[in-house]
Amino acid sequence: MEVQLSPAEVEVIKIWAESSIHGGHWGDNDLVVPEEDIILSKLKNIKNGKVDISPNEARIILTWSSTSLGIHTYEEEQVIKKLSRIAEDLYNI
Repeated sequence: MEVQLSPAEVEVIKIWAESSIHGGHWGDNDLVVPEEDIILSKLKNIKNGKVDISPNEARIILTWSSTSLGIHTYEEEQVIKKLSRIAEDLYNI
Protein backbone atom coordinates (compact mmCIF):
# COMPACT_ATOMS: atom_id res chain seq x y z
CA MET A 1 0.00 0.00 0.00
CA GLU A 2 1.34 3.41 -0.89
CA VAL A 3 1.82 5.76 2.05
CA GLN A 4 2.82 9.43 2.18
CA LEU A 5 5.68 10.12 4.57
CA SER A 6 7.23 13.47 5.40
CA PRO A 7 11.02 13.75 5.54
CA ALA A 8 10.79 13.90 9.35
CA GLU A 9 8.70 10.71 9.42
CA VAL A 10 11.25 8.93 7.22
CA GLU A 11 14.01 10.01 9.61
CA VAL A 12 12.02 8.66 12.55
CA ILE A 13 11.79 5.25 10.87
CA LYS A 14 15.52 5.29 10.09
CA ILE A 15 16.30 6.10 13.75
CA TRP A 16 14.10 3.23 14.91
CA ALA A 17 15.78 0.89 12.43
CA GLU A 18 19.25 1.97 13.48
CA SER A 19 18.43 1.44 17.14
CA SER A 20 16.87 -1.97 16.52
CA ILE A 21 19.37 -3.35 14.01
CA HIS A 22 22.48 -2.11 15.78
CA GLY A 23 20.98 -2.66 19.22
CA GLY A 24 21.70 -6.37 19.06
CA HIS A 25 18.24 -7.67 18.26
CA TRP A 26 19.84 -10.76 16.69
CA GLY A 27 22.64 -11.26 19.20
CA ASP A 28 25.95 -9.46 19.37
CA ASN A 29 26.37 -8.80 15.65
CA ASP A 30 24.69 -6.33 13.33
CA LEU A 31 22.46 -8.45 11.15
CA VAL A 32 20.01 -7.02 8.67
CA VAL A 33 17.49 -9.57 7.48
CA PRO A 34 16.41 -9.25 3.83
CA GLU A 35 13.03 -7.73 4.69
CA GLU A 36 14.68 -5.03 6.77
CA ASP A 37 17.16 -4.28 3.99
CA ILE A 38 14.28 -3.93 1.50
CA ILE A 39 12.51 -1.44 3.77
CA LEU A 40 15.68 0.63 4.23
CA SER A 41 16.26 0.61 0.47
CA LYS A 42 12.70 1.81 -0.15
CA LEU A 43 13.18 4.66 2.33
CA LYS A 44 16.49 5.59 0.74
CA ASN A 45 14.89 5.79 -2.70
CA ILE A 46 11.61 7.46 -1.71
CA LYS A 47 10.16 9.77 -4.36
CA ASN A 48 7.76 12.65 -3.67
CA GLY A 49 7.28 11.39 -0.13
CA LYS A 50 5.44 8.30 -1.32
CA VAL A 51 6.55 4.75 -0.64
CA ASP A 52 4.93 1.37 -1.12
CA ILE A 53 4.82 -0.51 2.19
CA SER A 54 3.34 -3.99 2.51
CA PRO A 55 1.43 -4.99 5.65
CA ASN A 56 4.36 -7.19 6.72
CA GLU A 57 6.84 -4.35 6.20
CA ALA A 58 4.58 -2.07 8.25
CA ARG A 59 4.62 -4.67 11.03
CA ILE A 60 8.43 -4.76 10.94
CA ILE A 61 8.68 -0.98 11.17
CA LEU A 62 6.20 -0.97 14.05
CA THR A 63 8.42 -3.53 15.78
CA TRP A 64 11.34 -1.15 15.28
CA SER A 65 9.23 1.59 16.89
CA SER A 66 9.35 -0.33 20.16
CA THR A 67 12.93 0.93 20.54
CA SER A 68 11.39 4.31 21.33
CA LEU A 69 11.24 5.22 25.00
CA GLY A 70 7.45 5.25 25.04
CA ILE A 71 7.04 9.01 24.85
CA HIS A 72 6.42 9.67 21.19
CA THR A 73 7.01 12.83 19.23
CA TYR A 74 4.31 14.06 16.89
CA GLU A 75 6.15 12.54 13.92
CA GLU A 76 6.47 9.19 15.67
CA GLU A 77 2.75 9.17 16.48
CA GLN A 78 1.89 9.95 12.86
CA VAL A 79 4.12 7.16 11.52
CA ILE A 80 2.66 4.69 14.00
CA LYS A 81 -0.92 5.63 12.99
CA LYS A 82 -0.19 5.36 9.27
CA LEU A 83 1.63 2.05 9.55
CA SER A 84 -0.88 0.56 11.99
CA ARG A 85 -3.59 1.01 9.35
CA ILE A 86 -1.43 -0.82 6.81
CA ALA A 87 -0.42 -3.57 9.25
CA GLU A 88 -4.09 -4.28 10.00
CA ASP A 89 -4.43 -5.53 6.40
CA LEU A 90 -2.04 -8.37 7.29
CA TYR A 91 -4.75 -9.84 9.48
CA ASN A 92 -7.72 -9.02 7.23
CA ILE A 93 -6.88 -11.51 4.48
